[in-house]
Amino acid sequence: MGIKNFGFDSVETYLQRGIYYIPDYQREYAWTRDDQVFDFWMDLEGCVSEGRSNHFFGQVVIHDSQDENKKYVIDGQQRTSTSVIFLAVLRDLFYEVYTSSNIAAAQHKFEDIRLKYIGRWSEEENELRLTLGNIDQSYFTKNIQIGKPKIDIEPEEASHKRIKEAYLYFENKLREKLGSLSDGREQYELLLKYYNMFLANFRLMYVETDELNEAFIIFETLNARGKDLETSDLLKNHLFRTSGRSIERIKTVWSNTVENLESIDITKFLRHFWNAKNKFAREKDLFKNIRNKISTPKQCEEFMSDFYDMSEVYKTLVSPSDEAFTTDSGLIRILKNLKIIKASSFYPIILALASNKFSEETNEGFRDEDITKVALSIESLLVRNCVVAGRVANKYEVLFADIAYAISEKQIITVEEICARIKEETLNDEEFGSSFKTLSIKSVTVAKYLLREINNIVDPEVQVIEDNYKIHLEHIMPKSIGAWNIEEEVQKKYLNRIGNLTLLGNEYNRSLQNKIFDQKKQTYERSNLNITKTLIRYGTWDIEAIEKRQDALSEIAMLRWK
Repeated sequence: MGIKNFGFDSVETYLQRGIYYIPDYQREYAWTRDDQVFDFWMDLEGCVSEGRSNHFFGQVVIHDSQDENKKYVIDGQQRTSTSVIFLAVLRDLFYEVYTSSNIAAAQHKFEDIRLKYIGRWSEEENELRLTLGNIDQSYFTKNIQIGKPKIDIEPEEASHKRIKEAYLYFENKLREKLGSLSDGREQYELLLKYYNMFLANFRLMYVETDELNEAFIIFETLNARGKDLETSDLLKNHLFRTSGRSIERIKTVWSNTVENLESIDITKFLRHFWNAKNKFAREKDLFKNIRNKISTPKQCEEFMSDFYDMSEVYKTLVSPSDEAFTTDSGLIRILKNLKIIKASSFYPIILALASNKFSEETNEGFRDEDITKVALSIESLLVRNCVVAGRVANKYEVLFADIAYAISEKQIITVEEICARIKEETLNDEEFGSSFKTLSIKSVTVAKYLLREINNIVDPEVQVIEDNYKIHLEHIMPKSIGAWNIEEEVQKKYLNRIGNLTLLGNEYNRSLQNKIFDQKKQTYERSNLNITKTLIRYGTWDIEAIEKRQDALSEIAMLRWK
């Protein structure tokens, strides 16, 4: 049949029009106190203070499922949920005014909100007018629809925290206003202003259809140019719309993927995933490209199956310390190093390699040790070109995506070919050495990483532990000049030079920081780390010593990141 209802409704009409359900595959409650909740309040406050007759509150798209006899909110779940949260605050404050001042009208408003807009609930009977998805519903019911959040109990789920924060934000704002009024009647009148303004004058564009496919088309059309809508939301609805009889399977796999990724930005994953298998697309073109390529139920199923599988790999890329799709400790270590330098543009290559795992049957594909070799080449490029030479990492986003696409299309089938492509763009020894000799590092974690790797090349028998809490970065010429005979301008220029930095373990002592070089050498001599212990060879520590040591470190760095 298609569209059943279309028009502009007040919030009052919308909330009483039906009993609504948020599909389980939708996002949890996502509005934050400092952004959308703040904007909601400022819009309402402005309307009340200026006496406006109406305010456009946004849009809702409803699927009236004839099979289930339920109305599902396809678009507008956040504003619908927030409306109920705000009304719950008004409900509780109207009740307070009634109990303290015995104003019957306040009790009537309390009952109206409870019955007309939120609904009643008991163990025997559920008459709630809004049901959220699985993750949020129980908390929402207990702490919004039939109660209020407990101040001293901190929710565990992030979405539950946002629900609680929204309630408390609205409550605090209204209490601030009520606090200046001592008369119960005045308090009631003030709450009534906000109550009437919100229910009667906040207006929604309401679209209701009895066909799910139609609902998704409307959602997509209304939001395709919306700046706040995530590409992943558009994709999700496109997949559901296109999946035909496979929709339940697609919904399940989508939900499992989102759950698997936990707090990872699904749109970022989507972009890296897409660029691992297709020609490079920037985010603004991503949805259009996906929509054009995935147009049948079979393509939807294939896409979602691979999307879920690669979410496991992506978790390792984002958090190599916590997750691992591989048992190769060398690969995990390189991924941790890349995390330190905040690299992510290379993700499509690893996803492409992981999608083409070695098969005994065909004798084709890539083993874990192959991925490690490629990751090592990527690390060398990014350290040489970006960390040391200062080139922008995003510059290599297209390069990495092109290589990933070539891997997926089997235009490149060997590790040697991949590494050769990466090496073509990697600075040669002369360029790298020149940049390294004047390198200054302000990031403590990056400096520790560089020095740790250099030490491990020089002395592989004594590997520097990777725990940043147990390894300390030492400025040989200190941050505070103190007794050092050196000009402030020179100290400022050379303080963060890699040649002026070293590592300390258990021998670290905060009092060492500003001592003169001869006193520091006594501590350096006790160190087990080669790069620190060899400092005792220097008679003095000045510009010449820093530059000499930095030249020596550059030679080792060429071996480590070759």
